[in-house]
Amino acid sequence: MPFQLFRHGLRACGLTLGLSLSMAHAGSVAASQGGTQPAPSDFASPAQWLRLIGQAERQSSYEGTVMMSSAGRSSSVQVSHRVSGEELFEKIEPLDGPERQIYRHNDDIQILWPHKKTVLVQQRGALLGMPRPWAQFDERVADFYQIDLAGQQRWAGHASTVLLLRARDQFRYGQRVWAEQRSGLVLRAETLAPSGQVLEWTAFTQVNVGPTVARGWTMPDAKSLGGWRVVRSDLKKTTLQQEGWQLNDLPPGFRLLTCVRRGASGMPPSLATSEPAAQASEVVQAVFGDGVTHVSVFIEPFDARRHGREMMLAQGATQTLKRRVGDWWLTVVGDVPAATVVRFAGAFARP
Repeated sequence: MPFQLFRHGLRACGLTLGLSLSMAHAGSVAASQGGTQPAPSDFASPAQWLRLIGQAERQSSYEGTVMMSSAGRSSSVQVSHRVSGEELFEKIEPLDGPERQIYRHNDDIQILWPHKKTVLVQQRGALLGMPRPWAQFDERVADFYQIDLAGQQRWAGHASTVLLLRARDQFRYGQRVWAEQRSGLVLRAETLAPSGQVLEWTAFTQVNVGPTVARGWTMPDAKSLGGWRVVRSDLKKTTLQQEGWQLNDLPPGFRLLTCVRRGASGMPPSLATSEPAAQASEVVQAVFGDGVTHVSVFIEPFDARRHGREMMLAQGATQTLKRRVGDWWLTVVGDVPAATVVRFAGAFARP
C-alpha cells in the first residue's frame, strides 16, 4: 500500500527515510505460514479485507501513476513495484519539481538527484522493520475505528471494494479506501475529517497489476554512478529509555514501532528538505502507529540559533507541532488531528 509512503516520503525525499520508505516488512501471514490465501470473493468481513490490503505489498507487482492532493496542492509520481519470490524492488520518480529518483531493493534505498550528480544511500538494516500502515492491522484496530464495507466501484480501470473506517474518538481521522478486488492493492485512499470532509487524497490515475509488470530495471551500481557524490545516511537503532526519555500518556491505540538516532552529516544543504529537524546533526526519531496511520516524533538538543518560537502548523490532514521541552526541541508530525500531536508532545518527559 504505497500511499503513506508517497505522502510522507515525497515530503521527506531525502533524510527521513525512517518514515518515508521504511515499510519494507509487510509479509503476509499466509505466506509466512505456507498457507493458501483465499480468493477475495470469499472475504466477507472488513477485517479480512484489511489483512488482504496489508499483504499486497509483498505479493503484488504493479506500476502506474499516483496523484496526491492536500491543502489545495497536488503532485504526482510514477511508481514501479516488483515482487520476485522473497525479493522486493521499487522505483519511484516524482513528476513535479526537481528531478529525483528513489530506488529500493528490500531494505536498501538509494535517492538520486541527477542534476546534482548526488546519491543518498540508506544502508541495509537501517529501516528496522517498520511495517506499512495497513499491515499492522489486528483486532485492536476495531477498538478505535468502526470498519464497514461501503460497496464496490471501479477505479483506474479496476474493480474495487470500498472500505470506510470511522474514527471512534478525537485522536484520529477517518479513512475511505478503494482496494483492488484481486490483489487488495489500494487504488485510492481519502483522509476524512469528522464532518466527512476529504482532507487529502491519494490515488492511482493509471495502474497495471500483475506478475509480469514492473520489470526491466535494477538498483544503480558503483559503475553507473561513477563521478557522483555518494552520501551515506547514518541511522542507528536505539530506544527512548537509552536516550533518557519516558512516555507518560500516549493517545489510546498508538504504540511505538521504531526508534532511531540519525545524523544528516554530509547532506548538501541544497538537497535537504523542509522535514522537521532535517538540518540537525543528531536527531532521535520515534515512530508510532495505530494500525492505520503514523505519528513521528523528532527529538534534538535545543539550539536558539536554529529553533524559533513554538508553533502548530496544519496542512491538509498533516499536523506539525514544534515545542521546547527543557533543553530539548520536539517536533511532532502526523496525519492526525491537532489533539493527537498535542497529546504526544505532552507524553515525553525526562525521568
